[in-house]
Amino acid sequence: MRFGVLRSGDNPAPLGPDGTLRLDETCNFNETWAEMENVLASGKVKAIGVSNFSTKTLEQLLKTAKIVPAVLQVELHPFLAQHDLLRYCREKGIVVAAYAATGYAPVRDDPTISALAKKYQVTPTQIILSWHVGRDTAAIVKSANIDRQKENLKIVALDREDARSIDALDRNQRLCIKPDRSGMVFGWSYDRLGWREGPPVRKLDVKL
Repeated sequence: MRFGVLRSGDNPAPLGPDGTLRLDETCNFNETWAEMENVLASGKVKAIGVSNFSTKTLEQLLKTAKIVPAVLQVELHPFLAQHDLLRYCREKGIVVAAYAATGYAPVRDDPTISALAKKYQVTPTQIILSWHVGRDTAAIVKSANIDRQKENLKIVALDREDARSIDALDRNQRLCIKPDRSGMVFGWSYDRLGWREGPPVRKLDVKL
């Protein structure tokens, strides 16, 4: 389940007078989730989950949900590590699945990733996927090339310091879904989505 917009005839993305997507506000995602719980109870599906939810929207959902989402699918890669969201989902027992998992060329070509690929004698993509696996996240990848599909299955065990060096690449940078010229994402503001703008807030370890 993800946020939706109002469809108008054959137009999947109708715009309002201000140029932003028109939202269907006749129901909220809590009500939609309740219907999905009914589908799960019917036995027609084995699991239900959500996409593009944040800690904020997950908390809103869990206020009424009878069933915790089995999985949360979000954009996640070294430039958008989502550390806090990942910790929250672990506490709730929600599996996190990453789309845009390799971060495209900007992440694959990063000097840190390239250096680690050379060190472990694998491809940059394999380094990034190994980082995902080391964080217990599921990575959604796509390739029409059979050799690359086989490569994607070969994961290496990254040293702790190397994994931390990838963690440090986090810059809260979205490479897949970006706001439109009005600053909205599919008709939702960053605040409503619970998404944070700008560089990540660094938490310092203080020894007393």
